[in-house]
Amino acid sequence: MRGICRANRRSFSFEGLKETAYAGALLDQGVVAVLNRRAFVASLPAAALVARDVFAQPTLKTQRAFLGTTGKDAQGIFTASFDAKTGQFDQPQMAIKIPGNDSMALSPKNRKHLYVSAAVNGGAMVSALEITGDVAQPLRQINQQSATGTIANMVSVDVSGRVVMEANWGSGSINTYLVQQDGGIGPAVEHIEYGEADHGPAPQQPHSRAHSILNTRDGKFVLVNDYGKDRLYIYRLDAATAKLTPHDPFVWKGTAGSAPRHLVLHPNGKWIYCVNEISNTVDLLLWDAKQGTLTLKSTVPTLPEGHAKSYASDLLISPDNRFLYAGNRGVNGFTVWSIGRDGALTQIQFREQTGAQNRCMVNDATGRWMIAANVSTNDITVFPRDPKTGMLGAMASQTKLPGACFVLWG
Repeated sequence: MRGICRANRRSFSFEGLKETAYAGALLDQGVVAVLNRRAFVASLPAAALVARDVFAQPTLKTQRAFLGTTGKDAQGIFTASFDAKTGQFDQPQMAIKIPGNDSMALSPKNRKHLYVSAAVNGGAMVSALEITGDVAQPLRQINQQSATGTIANMVSVDVSGRVVMEANWGSGSINTYLVQQDGGIGPAVEHIEYGEADHGPAPQQPHSRAHSILNTRDGKFVLVNDYGKDRLYIYRLDAATAKLTPHDPFVWKGTAGSAPRHLVLHPNGKWIYCVNEISNTVDLLLWDAKQGTLTLKSTVPTLPEGHAKSYASDLLISPDNRFLYAGNRGVNGFTVWSIGRDGALTQIQFREQTGAQNRCMVNDATGRWMIAANVSTNDITVFPRDPKTGMLGAMASQTKLPGACFVLWG
């Protein structure tokens, strides 16, 4: 279903947004109830483990991260330790030489297996890796399977940990794989291509461009973002076989030319936030888990009217589910909203950053830091986050890494 209610887009300026909140915004809008750490971990869906498990290592001290790289200067996956006291990473060390790691996902089953996108001779691949615990060889490749496409953009794991899913931006296709007993993956079970018909009006939309693929919290459905066709596809998932069945309704249609990029599934199972790259907007979608339907409730801009050329990138929800963050590329920085009791978004801040072409944003285990990977400036930037207000402080540290594009706690 396509919703007919669209919120008025309020214009706003950068003045007063870089470091200050709208007066009374949180009180006027209201916020969802705060979960404690244990409750939040228990409620995390596997979709959140796609590569964004904010409590993968719930410690106030040192946290280990795997850092993905992409582009011509990419060398593979690195590992680094993050100091939650200072907000700094130590020098990244090579973990395994696999280029083109635009996405990584940790198995929710045992947290010892990692599934990553890879680029081999111009083609898209999916690699299954074992986290060894060995300092000399932190990651070991179990096996690798073809994605039968180009520019692998997202890898995720279903709730059960039995199915790996992958989306190709370049070729506009998706794949599913069954996880084997040793943590490896079998050949693709499903390979679906969406073609050129009904593509969007923007030059960046000549055909389908699958940009995201996620399992819903109950494990029953799979949602696919088609950036090239301004739509989301809804499938039913059989986790025992990795088979996908188009749901009825199968397609949710977004705004023409918006380019839906990534989703954040709220832990309450009712709200889904969708960031649209070309239109620089975020949609609040109401998810009916029983019917398997999406309804648009509201749309907000990530940037003020008349802004310079820019494209929205990633979305991130705070550990307590009270705040939402969006990355912006062109007008480099992060938009921050408070989440109301009805899921509505109220902007409270825009924080500029020096990093360019942001690809990924994550929370650290303490919730006091937000980390961003920026591919064009070849760096990972860290910002202090106020857990009470949700606002971001000035950049605390910068770690150089060629082609930095992904951060995963592991």
